[in-house]
Amino acid sequence: MAILLVNDPLPHLSFQKFAPDQRLADWVQCYWKIGSTTTQTTLLFTEKLYPDAGASLTIDFSNATPVITFAFNRQTQAITFSNQDYLVSIRFAPTGAYHLLGITLHELAEGNYLLGEDFTPSWYHSLMPCVEQMQSSPLTSQLYLLEQWLLSQAISNQLVKSNTIKVIKQLIQLNNSTSCVGKQLGLTRRTLERRLKKEAGVSPTQLQQFYRLKAARTLLADSQTPITDIALQCGYYDQAHFCHAFHNFTFETPQQYRKRKTSKV
Repeated sequence: MAILLVNDPLPHLSFQKFAPDQRLADWVQCYWKIGSTTTQTTLLFTEKLYPDAGASLTIDFSNATPVITFAFNRQTQAITFSNQDYLVSIRFAPTGAYHLLGITLHELAEGNYLLGEDFTPSWYHSLMPCVEQMQSSPLTSQLYLLEQWLLSQAISNQLVKSNTIKVIKQLIQLNNSTSCVGKQLGLTRRTLERRLKKEAGVSPTQLQQFYRLKAARTLLADSQTPITDIALQCGYYDQAHFCHAFHNFTFETPQQYRKRKTSKV
């Protein structure tokens, strides 16, 4: 059964996050849900979603007919949620959507894809009975049903741990270079880039950028570590290099991000 994780500070959306079964841990980051609240007043909240080479399969139970979307983004997006929404989602780890669902991410444009309309993958018809059962179930049962469907996908695809997972684990070590990782694993730079693009939808440089900035966001939100120290810890040459990269990625300065996050807490 999915285990409740420590939540991000989004109480206004009744946000909860759950760990996957260990058998899926290489391919699934977490499950999450939003809503629903008891208040009758509809309020809208805009949240930033930051790319990390993961993808999301989200089921919207807010209305009588569930809506299923698949999303993969390489840039930060501002998404508006309502406190009346009820969403249940799988957040895939890098390569997870490729190996579990057979989706080649680098062929997708930015944005959300409506299943059954924008595209209908081969597994869509096996997912629909699961979604129908989830619709009338409590959250714990919804997560159980969704996870059983994912495990059936893993079995039908005869899923085994990909060497690309080793590549990713090495690349996201903040001070590892692409060339160094390639040498350690016996891969040329070209092979490394081609494999990562195919299975994760991003280049090695993009992946490293995502995780460096993810680590920086955590340090900015959870500590009073000086920005110069954060820049060096996260693999940047200096504070100016870090601030430029951070602003391009998040559309705000490190100081603005820290102030916004600490004010929420």
